[in-house]
Amino acid sequence: MVAKNTRITTLALLIAMAVALHWAESFIPRPAPFLRIGLANIFTMCALYLFGGLWGILVASIRVIIGSLLAGNLFTPTFFFSFGGGIVAGITMWIMPKKIFSMIGVSIAGALSHMSVQIILAMLLIRHSALIHIVPLFLVVSVITGIVNGYCASIILEVARGRNPYPKSF
Repeated sequence: MVAKNTRITTLALLIAMAVALHWAESFIPRPAPFLRIGLANIFTMCALYLFGGLWGILVASIRVIIGSLLAGNLFTPTFFFSFGGGIVAGITMWIMPKKIFSMIGVSIAGALSHMSVQIILAMLLIRHSALIHIVPLFLVVSVITGIVNGYCASIILEVARGRNPYPKSF
């Protein structure tokens, strides 16, 4: 069991790094308000693997709230896309059997669930039949970002655990 102060400090750092990436990502142009790379989810995964699912969901929730405050879009549709997707992704990654799926597999499942919730919310809010045509593209983007985020989270956790994530040739 991790000491309480160490857990609080580590969670604060994970939240701070997630907020920084969430905020920085808001400057990247995107074709839809809810299509983001999702780099901040790397730190949600780190919290999930280090401390458990509830802590991962806490990191995702606080990251979205603070990031939305910084971006000036708290309680806007963009906020609800991000918040809903983050919560569902956190729950999905939490319940994924870690003995069967790698960290990358868990990340892909989280990214797919995140995007699926956002697509559903967009369809409910916008109610335009053309949205169905972009679903395949968004799901492919989710798989790619899930792979990248899962790989990055695995490297961070290896370093945090004091192991070298790179082969001896590096």
